[in-house]
Amino acid sequence: MNVLVAYYSKTGATEKVALALEKAFGEGNTVTVFRIRPEHELKAHEYRKSEKDLPLQKPLPSLKDFDLVIVGTPVWGFCPTPIVVSYLRQLQGAKGKRFALFATCTALPGTTIMRLSNILSTKGATVVDTLTIRSIFELDAEKLKPVQGFAQRLLKEP
Repeated sequence: MNVLVAYYSKTGATEKVALALEKAFGEGNTVTVFRIRPEHELKAHEYRKSEKDLPLQKPLPSLKDFDLVIVGTPVWGFCPTPIVVSYLRQLQGAKGKRFALFATCTALPGTTIMRLSNILSTKGATVVDTLTIRSIFELDAEKLKPVQGFAQRLLKEP
């Protein structure tokens, strides 16, 4: 399976999950990990001031060759980051693609997964699975255990 893991991470927690996913898919699969980056880094509260899509560093990977696209975001104020929302809105070629979503948060994920799923459904994509990792402390091997099961479920999906 050819998999793209696209994520944004400000503190490193979401990146840890993305890298754990890369490892969890194991041999026999090709995993490309792509860190979504805004053109200009801002403080978290400054991203919310803009109602428009944020400019992202290019190039964004083409979805053409991927069987599965996994998108990860931290949760900010019970919502996905504006950076990941902008990424999904700017995606080309999502129609008919399989997506999975993951979020990292310290408490409640709020409407994060639902908002991302809604954007993808308007693009004709299918969200096949989701994962939320909650932790107020550093993500360690124990807290990352659900990632393995998530990857295994995704490998079993047709």
